[in-house]
Amino acid sequence: MRDARFVDEREMLDALRGYVLLGEKHDNADHHELQARVLKALVDGGARPVVAFEMFDVERQAAIDEARRTSPQDASRIASAVDWEHSGWPSWSLYAPIVQVALDASLPVVAAGLSAAKMRAMMKPPADGTSPDLDEGVPLTPEQRASLTDELRASHCGHLPETMLPVMIRMQRARDVAMAKALAANVDAVHRTGVLIAGTGHTRTDRGAALDLRARDPRRPVSSLAFVEVERGKGDPASYAQRWNATSLPFDFVWFTPRATDDDPCAGLAHPMPRRP
Repeated sequence: MRDARFVDEREMLDALRGYVLLGEKHDNADHHELQARVLKALVDGGARPVVAFEMFDVERQAAIDEARRTSPQDASRIASAVDWEHSGWPSWSLYAPIVQVALDASLPVVAAGLSAAKMRAMMKPPADGTSPDLDEGVPLTPEQRASLTDELRASHCGHLPETMLPVMIRMQRARDVAMAKALAANVDAVHRTGVLIAGTGHTRTDRGAALDLRARDPRRPVSSLAFVEVERGKGDPASYAQRWNATSLPFDFVWFTPRATDDDPCAGLAHPMPRRP
């Protein structure tokens, strides 16, 4: 994106350094196949990254570690450890190949997601009037806050009540911070880098987890690769920036893919229904 030019896969892989954020659209199988491919290429190139997942709640880390201890190469045990069946995420078959790359290389698998219980607590004010004590990380500038506000409106198809926007902003930032914390806390002398599997709303370079990673570990670079679905009539990469309420695509690299579906995600939506950005 910096040079506004197309590059080949090898050049892109060679440029991914430090914390590597692999942004996805959750229901697109191509995105997960490519995440596994990039992770495998990094490992084959000698990297030993920590692999963190937005989809795994941080409270599940002990269960993940136990599953690794008893069945080191079995990705299905990770699914059981994180209760994937009741998680609300797409089919495990989409994510299993990414996990399997990490298991085959004996890489740490890290839970980086903010739990549903904590998110619900943020949406329902306690009886004593206090707010849940959650780290919201680096304060957003007014411009960043405005951009995030617009993004949340769009991702909820315009049905999110305006009174909910401040809560949703706090929730988004708390989720960004949880991912940054999980990655930074697990990088060590052996695993000197980290890979984050998350939605593109969290892997953008101008805010998201990148903002908090740079604050927590300023000496380690952050690289963001987003997998982006093409749209009919859009052949200019710059025209996709508006999808992220930005003047230019907020990633270091963008890998364009087919769309998972032509369905309108907002069609028939008549009431607020949170979607994961």
